[in-house]
Amino acid sequence: WGCFFLNLNLSTMVELSSGPRKSPPSGAPKLQRHVSTKAILILFSSCLLSFYLGLFLGMHHSFNNNEAPDQCQCQDCSPSDGAQRRNNISRFPKRLEKLFAGAVRVDRDEFMDKFDLGVPKDKTVKGNEDVLMFYHSPKSVTNITNRANKGSFEDIPSLSVDDATIKCHTLKVVLTEPGRIGQCMAIVGQWESYHIHKYMRVPADDNSRTGVSMALPFRSVARTYSKDKGRTQQIPFTHQVRTFDTTTLVPYLESLSDTLEKLKPIAEKVGHTDNTIIVLVCNFGQSELLVNFICHAQAHQLDLSQVLVFCTDLETKSIVESLGLAAFYDEVNFDKMPLEAARSYGDRRFTGMMMAKVFCVHLLTQLNYNVLFQDVDVVWHRHPLEYFQNRTLHFDMYFQDDGAHSVRYAPYSPNTGFYYVKAVDRTRYFFNCLVKMSDMIQQSGSHQSALTSVLNEHVSYRGLTVKILSRDDDEFPGGFHFHRRKPYMKDFIAGKKQPYVFHMSWTTNKENKRNFFQQLGDWYNSCGPGNTKLEKMPGRSANGCCSAKPIIKCHYRDKPSKIPCRDSDPIDKNKPSWW
Repeated sequence: WGCFFLNLNLSTMVELSSGPRKSPPSGAPKLQRHVSTKAILILFSSCLLSFYLGLFLGMHHSFNNNEAPDQCQCQDCSPSDGAQRRNNISRFPKRLEKLFAGAVRVDRDEFMDKFDLGVPKDKTVKGNEDVLMFYHSPKSVTNITNRANKGSFEDIPSLSVDDATIKCHTLKVVLTEPGRIGQCMAIVGQWESYHIHKYMRVPADDNSRTGVSMALPFRSVARTYSKDKGRTQQIPFTHQVRTFDTTTLVPYLESLSDTLEKLKPIAEKVGHTDNTIIVLVCNFGQSELLVNFICHAQAHQLDLSQVLVFCTDLETKSIVESLGLAAFYDEVNFDKMPLEAARSYGDRRFTGMMMAKVFCVHLLTQLNYNVLFQDVDVVWHRHPLEYFQNRTLHFDMYFQDDGAHSVRYAPYSPNTGFYYVKAVDRTRYFFNCLVKMSDMIQQSGSHQSALTSVLNEHVSYRGLTVKILSRDDDEFPGGFHFHRRKPYMKDFIAGKKQPYVFHMSWTTNKENKRNFFQQLGDWYNSCGPGNTKLEKMPGRSANGCCSAKPIIKCHYRDKPSKIPCRDSDPIDKNKPSWW
């Protein structure tokens, strides 16, 4: 632009400064043109003014028009020339040029649809609508600039996912919760780490519950450390580890070959159809929930031929076989398991049964079966195998979303009471490692938190792929929906939602589960609380326990119910009727 105006003025300066042309008289000599000093100064000033005006217009056009050349136009261009042409996406000083060569934005929903990380996706909200992408080298910076932002004053261009990643052969994704007050993030150019290093202003005592204080210096903490509650995951005590190793783990591993030989013919009968086995584990104390699951499935005419129940006592084995299902009992590994139901989440009985949950899936993955594991507090409304059989499975493992998105379950929040495992090398090795690290379950009292910690490492280091069946979808509801999603529960009760299963998680004990199922219309076990009628039946037969219709009873006015329960007491003090 500057050169154009400059040449234009120079080419006309002589013509205009010399005044009008006059033809000389005939025969007269030709006159030399006279250019006045004043005219020269005026036109020269006009020329300079035009040049700088053109320069300004050109610069303004360059900064606001984001269309840069796609590539160097000559064969001799160096990479630095190309990088210079793409300065519109670089926003960083030279001190950071090795770490940040440029930055763009991409739409968050588009990005997470393109790259399914398997985690339960939070909803996109205002202020969390884009993903910020950095480029570490000028050679990675995309040549395609943001056409949509032409004429805008936004500093960071917005591209499609495909355009933003067109020159990337590796993409690393960091997840962090937005809007957290007091949280900062540092990206350091260094030999790379695949873990987040976390520092907090908290007391030096790991057992302190005082939370953060701005008066304290930063110190390194575990990723599960909470700003309010302090450290949430303790290290197992030495005596706990030794006791677990000698009484549980060593006997299990020493008898593993014999156990697999004993299990193999039973598994072959159950899993012969498509190499898939549906697994439950149960003791007598929880058997009323198991009977309800079986009766519920039979009432809905759902096939149970691929179900194998791991029984931790002979009483439960008799009940399962009396209802026509396959059962497996191993005295070496299950003899010391608790016979009674857990009184509450995480107590000694609960933790003991968690080990049985680890063992049964480990055994079947070692025999190379696909496994659908579920707790006994799950009921079917459609056959769950249809979900996994009627689609291409791109992930190694699928978990129901627990709904409790707390720090110790991050970033997956996998519910270990309902999950599907493909028979591949990665999953076999995962459960092999989980068995040997099960002392974490003894310490934490939670199968779920122990599995999550091992899961994170195998996803990062071994390439295990995991998909969470999101709580925001309709197919696999559980305790989260029962307690916190009233619109969903209203549609479910009205028959507008047709999930595959309903998992009565998020409960204190089996009494709560029974009562919630009864008032929801999902209870089909007529043998009474605790299967009391089974005590009088020969061989613990449960043949007479199944009701053809649901047994509906009111217990709590403040929880979802098939019929209004306004006259019942609330389970949570002073809560009004759910209806």
